[in-house]
Amino acid sequence: MPSPSPAGTSLPILLHALLREQRACLLVYRAPGTSAEFAVRGILLDVLRRGQVDYLRLAGGCELRLDWLVAVNGHRLAA
Repeated sequence: MPSPSPAGTSLPILLHALLREQRACLLVYRAPGTSAEFAVRGILLDVLRRGQVDYLRLAGGCELRLDWLVAVNGHRLAA
């Protein structure tokens, strides 16, 4: 099983727990250039790194940029 925290990535404790438990969670994110927030529900499987960007991989194939994440299960992340 790949490491859930690529080198240089500081994942919030909540994300570490969700990766370990593989339970469904609600992720809220905001893409750059927009003030709109979007949500996706899924099971976190892994953290991937492509170049200098980290992604959360969810069951079902969805990937979400970690730097776009603003809340997990209703808990706002530090800006």
